[in-house]
Amino acid sequence: MNMLKYESCEVIVWCDLMPEGVLLTNEDRALLVKVSSLLEEVVETFSILEDKEAMLCLNQAEKDVKAGRVRDYAEFLGELKETGEI
Repeated sequence: MNMLKYESCEVIVWCDLMPEGVLLTNEDRALLVKVSSLLEEVVETFSILEDKEAMLCLNQAEKDVKAGRVRDYAEFLGELKETGEI
C-alpha cells in the first residue's frame, strides 16, 4: 500500500482488486470519528439496558427522585465531612 500526501488530503493507492485510489478528506475523517463515537455510545447504552441489576437501580433512583428522596451535592458533602468520611 502506498500513501501519498496532497495538501490536506491523503490518497491511498491499493492493488489486487482494490480501488486504485481512495480519497479521504479531513471532513470525511472527522465524520468517521464522530460516527465511531456515536456507535460506542449506542453499544454502551445497550450494555446498560441488558444489565438487569443496573436497570433495577436506575428505576429505583427514578422513584426516589419522584418521591423527593434527594439532596443536593453540597448538602451531601457537608454530611460526609460531619461524619468524618472525607
